[in-house]
Amino acid sequence: MGAYQGKALQAPRPRRRGGRWRAVARVLVLILGVAALAHVPWGAVRHHWLVVSEVRVDGTRYLDPARVAEIAGLRVGDDLFRIDLQRARQALLLDSRIASAEVARRLPRGLRIRIAERVPALLVHHGTPWELDSTGVLLAPLDRGVVADVPLLVGPDFEGVEAGTHVGSATVMRGLAWAGTLSAQALQLGGQVSELDVSRDAVTTITLMGGTRVIGPAWPPSARVLSALRVVLADLKQKGTVADEVDVRFENQVIVRPAVPQRRRPVMDERRSHRRSTTRR
Repeated sequence: MGAYQGKALQAPRPRRRGGRWRAVARVLVLILGVAALAHVPWGAVRHHWLVVSEVRVDGTRYLDPARVAEIAGLRVGDDLFRIDLQRARQALLLDSRIASAEVARRLPRGLRIRIAERVPALLVHHGTPWELDSTGVLLAPLDRGVVADVPLLVGPDFEGVEAGTHVGSATVMRGLAWAGTLSAQALQLGGQVSELDVSRDAVTTITLMGGTRVIGPAWPPSARVLSALRVVLADLKQKGTVADEVDVRFENQVIVRPAVPQRRRPVMDERRSHRRSTTRR
């Protein structure tokens, strides 16, 4: 008995009428569609609908958002899909005041810039005051004469150093260590410091806002010594005593040298002088 062939039992499919005309009609529709698309003013459509309508900037602290967008070279009205996001990011990172940056498209027609700024920790002499962040990167001024309210570092030479340069000398690291320690939450002494002098190898001199000089070792001492300094300064303020120097170079003691009061003329002498001048008139 021969092998069974199932296809032999299937009835032949009837051919549909007009199949050829349907294929021709589809081709004609396709041709007409392509011709219609060719006449669409794609330039005008792209100009009106595929352009940047918003540039959003997040993470600014000192910098102006409009200035950040300008640094990145991004503007409202730019072609949304011709923008080089990587190039915009690199332009931001070339600015000395920007530590990190991200640039992305924000649907439907926006752009988003997210940055992290470098925070000033110290001022330095650079012809005019410039700023230094906590890692030692030199920051160009935001504007002429505009600087952060942070201590001035005395000793290191920054002449000719370009903005964005990382300065990692021992004196700079000493100054940053003192600035960070004094600004710690447990001490809260950073706001009282006007100047940090690291010009001497074995001594760091801290000038407070009121003029008192704190003489310390080269590097910040233990937290116990600095806590004692905070207590002494608070006690002097409460008593109304002005100190010329406070020495914290020793582990178990804080030495206070009171300011020598200026000699004043006796009140009686002042009255006599006034009487004499009145008589002469």
